[in-house]
Amino acid sequence: MSAAADPPARRGSTGKRTRSRAGTDLALWASLWASVVCGLGLVLSGLVGLADRAPAAGLLGLGVGCSAVAWLYARRARVPSQPPPGAIFVAACSAWCVMILISTAAYLVTGATGSLPDAVFESIAGFCTTNLSVLPQLESLPAGVLFWRALTQWLGGFAALALLAGALPLYVPALVLPGDNAGLPDRASAPPFATQLRRIAVVYGAVGGLCAAAYAIAGMGALDAFSYAFSTVSTGGFGNHPGGLGYFDSTAVESVATVFMALAGVSVVTLWWAVRGRWGVLWRSFELRAYLALLAVGIAAVTALTWSDGGPEALRRAAVAVTAVSSSTGFEPAGWSGWSWGAQAVVVALIATGGMAGTAGGGFQMRRAIAAARYAYRELVTEIHPHTVHVVKIGRRSVAERPLALLNGYQILFAAAVLAGVFGLSLAGMDLWGGATASISALATMGPAPGADLGALGGGERTVLAVLMALGRLSFFPLVVVAGGAVTGARRLLLAERSNGPRTHS
Repeated sequence: MSAAADPPARRGSTGKRTRSRAGTDLALWASLWASVVCGLGLVLSGLVGLADRAPAAGLLGLGVGCSAVAWLYARRARVPSQPPPGAIFVAACSAWCVMILISTAAYLVTGATGSLPDAVFESIAGFCTTNLSVLPQLESLPAGVLFWRALTQWLGGFAALALLAGALPLYVPALVLPGDNAGLPDRASAPPFATQLRRIAVVYGAVGGLCAAAYAIAGMGALDAFSYAFSTVSTGGFGNHPGGLGYFDSTAVESVATVFMALAGVSVVTLWWAVRGRWGVLWRSFELRAYLALLAVGIAAVTALTWSDGGPEALRRAAVAVTAVSSSTGFEPAGWSGWSWGAQAVVVALIATGGMAGTAGGGFQMRRAIAAARYAYRELVTEIHPHTVHVVKIGRRSVAERPLALLNGYQILFAAAVLAGVFGLSLAGMDLWGGATASISALATMGPAPGADLGALGGGERTVLAVLMALGRLSFFPLVVVAGGAVTGARRLLLAERSNGPRTHS
């Protein structure tokens, strides 16, 4: 009987080992190709430095070394044909960590900073598309380093969109609530991953190129035009000069930034339909209409609340500020810490909400906010009229109960992360309002926050903000899957050690 019972156990253990091997192979493959991409980016940054007659040996040497060595192994790496979603998340986290390590080495090799913690934090902020820079004296950095900083944000934004396209629509239905054909696709209608990735590359690259050209026409130099374009379309916010967009003191530059920041907050799938000329599909997108309405209401509210501080100039400042915070682009609005409490509250609410689902930005995102509001309305109606059947809808389509349950879980995780961040920053010495706004901003991958002095961050504050940035960039559910897999793997190792322990034979 024991012999008959053995084969199923072996088949089960074999299946687990196969899934584990598939996850390991995919993580190795993703890490190697991340090294290749980062290496090529470093080489490009080095060439930019040479064109500007700046030191570039460190960037070129590190870039050639990383890309060449990784390429040799990446060509032989095995890729599972149908990896489980958990393996995709592990691969994404592995690639993200590898990119941070390479970027950290780049900052140290080039002398941009001599501090390892500073280099790590700058790299995390870059690939998380968050404007929390700790590098001093930006204008004294070589052109290649400035270009690399901006490129890390562009790569981080593209990686976030690729993760959304490849894994989240298949694993987290709360993030792809049905009812909007112009947003993220649901499981049934999602095209193949390669097709989605190609569309993302076309839209993301085209918008970035147009943004760089527009900045150049507005008066920026070539380096600034490309650097700020990378930071704009990725919703990152890194700049080559202190003071953000205010450094240029140009209405034309701010107008270009406002337009492309607003576009950066629109779903990349929506932009794809716009490129295809499907304007009817765009108008049927309830989320797009809600996002544009939120921008209009936010600009009107901030203008009214700050009118006494600048008169007609308040409208221009409000347009830049609202589009920046709504898309979670980290360009810091000039003078917002001196605004009234009402204006600051509006800005913080917009930071927490974020743009549409399917963007490189962070925040709670419009689709979740709409579903949460409709769900709250349904519960209120049910309390008043217990026998009424009220279905939650987005646009003209109803939302199933399972996505709503996951949405409630996401709300709890989001609120818990903010509260934990406030507690940690308060312990590190930050005041309560500053800690609250900084936590929300870091979790939304924005960066700057009204009322928070982030110019001189201590070690404890950096640790808290780095964790929040990672949660905001990689999302809660993927990290939960990765953490759960790590715990499960550790338990299996312990059980294996116990089962392989010394046995007594009679």
